[in-house]
Amino acid sequence: MIKDRILWLLWLVCMAGAAVITGTWLFAAVLLLTVLILIFSAGSVVLSGKKAVIKLHLPKASERMECFHGKMYLENQSAWPVFGGAGVLRWENLFTGEKGVIPISFSLGGKEKQVIGFEAGSNWCGCIRFCFSDWKCQDFFRVFSLKRKADTCAYTVVMPERQKGELSLFTREGFDMESFRYSGSRPGDDPGETYDIREYRSGDSIRQIHWKLSGKLDDIMIREKSFPVDDTVLILAEAFQADRDPQRAETVAEVFSAVLQSFMEKKISCQAGVYDHSTGKFRLEKIRTEEDRENILYRFLRYGSDAKTPVTVREYLKDPGTQNFANYVYITGDPQDKEAELLAAKGEVTIVGCGTGGRDSGGEQVLWKYGSQNPKDSQKQHMENNCPVSCWKLH
Repeated sequence: MIKDRILWLLWLVCMAGAAVITGTWLFAAVLLLTVLILIFSAGSVVLSGKKAVIKLHLPKASERMECFHGKMYLENQSAWPVFGGAGVLRWENLFTGEKGVIPISFSLGGKEKQVIGFEAGSNWCGCIRFCFSDWKCQDFFRVFSLKRKADTCAYTVVMPERQKGELSLFTREGFDMESFRYSGSRPGDDPGETYDIREYRSGDSIRQIHWKLSGKLDDIMIREKSFPVDDTVLILAEAFQADRDPQRAETVAEVFSAVLQSFMEKKISCQAGVYDHSTGKFRLEKIRTEEDRENILYRFLRYGSDAKTPVTVREYLKDPGTQNFANYVYITGDPQDKEAELLAAKGEVTIVGCGTGGRDSGGEQVLWKYGSQNPKDSQKQHMENNCPVSCWKLH
């Protein structure tokens, strides 16, 4: 546009100079006609684009490292044409921080509708937000322009690669299955399992006396009953990172997916919880089928990716409901995350830190191979596809 303006300015100067030097009416008439054309062009910019409606459409979900197709729907509700429109379609991965732009240009006749297709893709999983917030309406000669507002956004979710876990957490031997049916942090009223043996205290029911042990110890001992749990494990994943790191974020999503998959295959009764920023509500879902796993993973990426602070545990504790869990698995990619400590009073907590420490906690550590394990894909990204993952019990 700057080049066009310079050329028109030079044309005006030349015509004006020629009219003065030669004194002929021809150059003066050309100069006047040029001025009138420019005035008309400026007026056309003011009138065009006022009633242009722009909407974006994206697929609900897509695959990592693959292009997906989006569409921009344009409609000019005015009889006055849009001679030239230009703007930038900005996109951002809310989960990893990856960003990009796609230049868009178009023209619309009066009352015309148009569809512009575009391709995009992401190297990382997450929720991709596309925004076309403002654009410039130009005249036919690209001399004048005026900003117009669009304020349209659309979202798509790039799902993570499916990986197999190497942590003992993913094996049935990694669990004390009997303890998963009863709470390890609080007594209850289920006589089928003993929670604790202790000395008699005033007010204890005579029915709780452990007569055989009392006779051996020559003291009155009380057998506390266990508190049954409905589902054994609650799995929580936190999308927030103080310093965004795509590798850690990718690993969090893959580990979350792998834990859900492993528990489902081994028929370990569990639920998963995510906080929905769009509604401000915390959602708990039973994980029984492959559809359950995909739905909760989609919600985690779609509605939990734009977190500004770690909120998953706090939102769950605001209203945990009547559901009883004996064990909690907390997955995080933030090295400074201490939110799991808030769960310690409710049951046993296992922390899975992606790209974070954990050796000093007596746990195990593996090198997680995230993303596609195709060497060609790794070369395209110019990086090694691995991230340290630590797993330890919170004491």
